[in-house]
Amino acid sequence: MPSPEFEALLTAIRASPRPEPAAGPAGVRQARESMDLALGAIPLADGVMTGRTDAGGCPAVWVRPQGGAMDRVLLYLHGGGFRAGSAAAFSGFASQFATVMGMPVLLPDYRLAPEHPFPAAVEDVVQAYKWLLAEGYSPGRVVLLGDTAGGGLVVSALLAARDLGLPQPAAGACLSPLFDLTASGESYEKFAEDDPIYSRAQALACAVDYLGGANPREPLASPLFADLSGLAPLMVHACDREVLVDDARTLVAGVLAAGGRANLEIWPDLMHFWHLFVPDIPESTAAVLGVAEFLLTYIGA
Repeated sequence: MPSPEFEALLTAIRASPRPEPAAGPAGVRQARESMDLALGAIPLADGVMTGRTDAGGCPAVWVRPQGGAMDRVLLYLHGGGFRAGSAAAFSGFASQFATVMGMPVLLPDYRLAPEHPFPAAVEDVVQAYKWLLAEGYSPGRVVLLGDTAGGGLVVSALLAARDLGLPQPAAGACLSPLFDLTASGESYEKFAEDDPIYSRAQALACAVDYLGGANPREPLASPLFADLSGLAPLMVHACDREVLVDDARTLVAGVLAAGGRANLEIWPDLMHFWHLFVPDIPESTAAVLGVAEFLLTYIGA
C-alpha cells in the first residue's frame, strides 16, 4: 500500500488542474515556465555545491557533494519533453544522487526544441560524454541517468556513442522514460485516467516540437525502433499506472532480446516520475536508493 505521505501528495496533484498540452511557442513557453518554477524550488541537499562549466561546448552545471569521490561522475540528463527543463532547475533533485552516491553529477544544458530540433539534444549529450572522457574520466567510472525525456536521451546517447565507436559508460538508468515518439503504447489509453502527470497529447506535442519534421521512428529519436545491441547495462523504472509503462517494458524487452543487460522495475500504485519527491516521500527515497545501488554496482567501489 502507498504511504500516507504519498497518498496526500497524490490527492493534492489530482486536485490541481492539468494544463492543456500544445505544440508551438505557447506550449513551449508554458512548459518552460511551469517546470522552472516547480523544479527550481527544490533545495540542494546539505553539503552540496554547484558551479557552471563548459562541457566541450555544451554548457553544464556541476553538482558536487562535500568529500565526494573525484574519479567518477554521474551524467544526469534532465526531462522536460525535449523542450523544457534546465540544468539549474534540476540541480536540487540531482543533488540527492550526488549525496547518496558520494560523487559529482554533471548536468548538461543540452539544446532545447523547437529552436534546436532533433538531433541537437543527442549531439550535446554525446559531446558532454566525450568531454568527460577527455578530462580523464575512465568510461568505467561514468554512469548515465535521466528522467522522462531525459531517460530516452540516456538510451539515445548510448546508441550514438556506440555508433561513433566510443566506449560505453559503466551503466545507465532511466526513470519513467519516454522512448517512443509515436506514442503507440497501449498504456496511453489504458491508464489515461490513472496518470495525473503525463498523457499521449503531451507526448505528441513534445514530439512535434522536438522532431522538427523528422521521422518519429528515427532510432536516435525513438530508441524503441533502434538496434539495441552493444549497450551498457540499464535499469528502467516505471510505475504500473503511468501511460509510459509500455515504453519501459518494450525497451527492456528489446535490450534483452539483443543480448544486453537490463533490469525493469515496475512499482505499484504510484505515478509518473515519483522519484522527484525524495526525501519527503518514502517511495521516492526507496527508488532513488535502488537506482544509486544499481549504478554503484557497475561503477565499482
